[in-house]
Parts: sequence; C-alpha cells; structure tokens
Amino acid sequence: MKKQLVYLFFLCTAVFALSGCATNYKAQIETLGKCDYTIESLDQMRIAGRDVESLTGGQGVSLSSLPAIAFALLQQDLPLEANVNLKVSNPTAKRASINEFKYIIEIQGKPLFEGAANENINLATNESMVVPLTFRANLFGVVQEKGFDKLLSDILTRKSDAFLALKIKPSVKIGGKNYYYPGYITVDKDFGKGVAREIEKRM
Repeated sequence: MKKQLVYLFFLCTAVFALSGCATNYKAQIETLGKCDYTIESLDQMRIAGRDVESLTGGQGVSLSSLPAIAFALLQQDLPLEANVNLKVSNPTAKRASINEFKYIIEIQGKPLFEGAANENINLATNESMVVPLTFRANLFGVVQEKGFDKLLSDILTRKSDAFLALKIKPSVKIGGKNYYYPGYITVDKDFGKGVAREIEKRM
C-alpha cells in the first residue's frame, strides 16, 4: 500500500510539472507573437555582384550595368544579396526570449529565400535589439516568369506594391528543444519599399 501511495505521489508530481511546462510554453509563444518586428536598415545590397545604386540610372536601369547582368543570366544565376538589420522590440509586460528563428523572403507570395538565425535574445519590457540577417537569392527563375525589364523595374524602382516580403518564425527553447511560433509573422509585406528608400539615400 505504501509503495502504491509513493508511486501515485510521483505520478501526480510529474503530471503537474508537465502541465506547468505546457502553460509556460504557451505563454512564451504568445509573448513572441506580441513583440514588434521591424526592419531597421538594409546594407550591402547587390544584384549580380554590383551595388544596387550602380544599377540605376535617372529613369530606371543603367545601361552600363547590362553587361554584368547579361553575363549573370547566361550563368542562370542572378543573385540578389543584402544584409537586413531586424529590430525586435518587446512592448509586453513579460520577458521575451528568442533562441532561434527562421526567416523567408517572398517575391509576389512565392518563397525566394529561406534562412535561420541562432540568436540568444532576452528582452525585458520596452527593451529592443537589432539582429543582422543575410540572404542571397537567385532571381533567374523569376526573370524567366516576369521578364528581365519588369523584374528589375519592380526591384529597383518599386513600381509594384507588395513585391517583396520578409517573414519570420521565432522560437523559444524549453528543456533543450526549440518550440516555434505557429506560422510566419510578416515583418514587412512591402519589403521593396525599404529597398527603394536605401537606393534614394545613396543616390
């Protein structure tokens, strides 16, 4: 009888512990969804290895950039590269902890690049932190679909709204395991506006 009572005690303790972990996990995930995610700045933007501002002329694409782009197309590799400085802010009353997050860049709703950042982020109320992200995406397939001139016009002059989008999926680490936020959080549904602003700053 005593053994049964001891077994029952440990069983109840384990159930309460698991219940507490589940509650803690859900609370931390909810906090991640309430944080603010914004693009602080964009650095070192390049297309086909050339700075973005060198590809633009007065009314659009610079003719001097065409040979480099044409060569990239022949290689079926037209890379769009950039460093994105992502600002994470915690406006909630609870501490926000992020161990790792996945991020994707979409072009007209289609995934163009997927990456992951392993960062140990711990933010108290009203604290913020800037996290650097990098990406390199091949635009060749998009050029085949949209056409060369239209694609560069959309990227460099932002003639189309919601052309590029940045989305992230943050996670918390509990018991040595990462638990990801359900679905992706849209950081900037018109990422192209940020590209356009950076171009204007450098022109």
